[in-house]
Amino acid sequence: MSALRSLQARLALCLAGVMLVAAGIAGTVSYRTAFHEVNELQDDQLRQMSALAKRRHLATPYGLQDLDNQVVDVGARIMVQVLHQGAWGDVEGAELPLPLAADLPDGLQTLEVQGQQRRLFLRTLPGGERVAVSQGTAVRDEVAHNAGKTTIVPIAALIPVLALAMIALIRHMLAPVLRLAQELDRRGDDQLAPLDDSDVPSEVLPFTAAINRLLHRVELALAQQRRFVADAAHELRTPLTAISLQAELLAGLNLGEQARPRLQSLQRGILRARHLVAQLLLLARLQGREDAHRDAVAVGLVCQSVLEDLLPLADHKQIVLTANVDMACSVRSDAMDLSAVLRNLIDNAIRYTQPGGQVGIDIAYRGAALHIHVSDNGPGVPEHERELVLSPFYRGAAATGSGSGLGLAIVHNIVQRMAGTVALNASGPGAGGLTVRIALPIPSTESPALPTPDVLHFQ
Repeated sequence: MSALRSLQARLALCLAGVMLVAAGIAGTVSYRTAFHEVNELQDDQLRQMSALAKRRHLATPYGLQDLDNQVVDVGARIMVQVLHQGAWGDVEGAELPLPLAADLPDGLQTLEVQGQQRRLFLRTLPGGERVAVSQGTAVRDEVAHNAGKTTIVPIAALIPVLALAMIALIRHMLAPVLRLAQELDRRGDDQLAPLDDSDVPSEVLPFTAAINRLLHRVELALAQQRRFVADAAHELRTPLTAISLQAELLAGLNLGEQARPRLQSLQRGILRARHLVAQLLLLARLQGREDAHRDAVAVGLVCQSVLEDLLPLADHKQIVLTANVDMACSVRSDAMDLSAVLRNLIDNAIRYTQPGGQVGIDIAYRGAALHIHVSDNGPGVPEHERELVLSPFYRGAAATGSGSGLGLAIVHNIVQRMAGTVALNASGPGAGGLTVRIALPIPSTESPALPTPDVLHFQ
C-alpha cells in the first residue's frame, strides 16, 4: 500500500505500462512488416527463376538439368518444372514430377501438393511451354518468422534499458522534493526560515508555498509565546523582589512562635517563585536568541565557579559533592550557556536528592566528544518519563524536590544548540538514582592556557 502512495512508484508503473503497450504495438507492426517483406522477397526469387528460364528458352521436356538440389535441404529446395507436350517434366535430384494440373493459370499461387503447402509461380514461355517454379511454404515461413524475430529483439532489449533510464529520470526530477523533505527533517524546533523553492517543479510550488506560510504563522505564534513568557517573568520579578524585602523586614521583627514558622514557609515560597522567574527568563532568552559566535571555553573553570556557588545549598542538605574534571577540556560555546548547563544539572541533582545523599560530576574527553556526567543517588526518573522531563514544566510523579520543571528543558535547549546530545540513565540498581550524560562536539585543537592543575578534584 505504501508503494502505491508513492508518486515516484505510480509514475514508474504508469510509464512502464505505456512503454510496454507501445513496445508491443511496435514489435507487432515490425514483425508483421518483416514477415511480409521476406515473403515478398522469396516471391521475387520465384519470379526471377522463371524469368531465367524464359531467357534461356527452355525446350527440354525434363526442365532445368543444372540445378544442384542435392546440397540443399529438402524443405528449402526450389523446384522448377516445365510443361512440355501436356506433361510436367522431372527436376534432377528430386522425386518429381509434382502432380500439377496442366490448366493452372500463370502467376503466383499457393497450392497443397502431396499434403504439403507450396508457393508456386507459373509462366508461359515464348515457345508455348510453361514453367512452374515452386517452394515449400514451411521453410519460407520459417525464414520470415526468423526475420520478424530479429526486429523484435532490439525492442525487447531496449525495454529494461528504457525502464532504468525512466526511473533515473523520475528520481532526478523529484530530487528537489526529496531535498526539501531532508532539509525539514534536519531542522531544529526553532528553525522556521522559509524553504528554498528555487529549483522546485512548478507543480510542487503551491505545496511549498503553503508550508512556508505555515512556518511563518508558527514563527509568529512562538515569538508571541516567548514575548508573553518574558514579559510575564519581568512583571513578576519586581513584585517578588518587593515581597522578598518585606519578608526580610518581617524576619527582623520580634514575631510570636506561631508566626515564625509561617514566615519561614513564606520565604521558601518566595525563593521558589524567584527561582522559577529566573528560569523563565533564561528559557525565554535562549528561545528568542539567534545562534551567536562561540569561542573555546574552559570547562573546568566554569565548573569550579558553579560548584563554589552551589556548595552552600549542598551543605544545607548535607549532600557530598564530588567532582573529577579534566581542566584541559574546552568546548565551543558561550560561557553563560555552559554555566547554565552545569548549574541546572548540579542544582537539580542537589534539589532532588535526599539529605545526606551524594552528587558526582565527571567531565573529560572520551572519543570524539566532551562528556559531562552528573550523577546522584536520589529517587531517579522512571524510564518512561526520561524523555518527558526534558520538556518545560514537566515533573515526574515521584518528584519530591523544590524544582520548577525547567532545569532539564533549559539544558536540553542549550545542548541542542551546541549540536550535542542528552541522555538520562539510572545511576543505581534498578531505577534508583539518575545520571545525566551530555556529549558535546570537540572544538578545534587549540586549548586555553590554564594556570590551574590538569585535573580538578572537588569534595
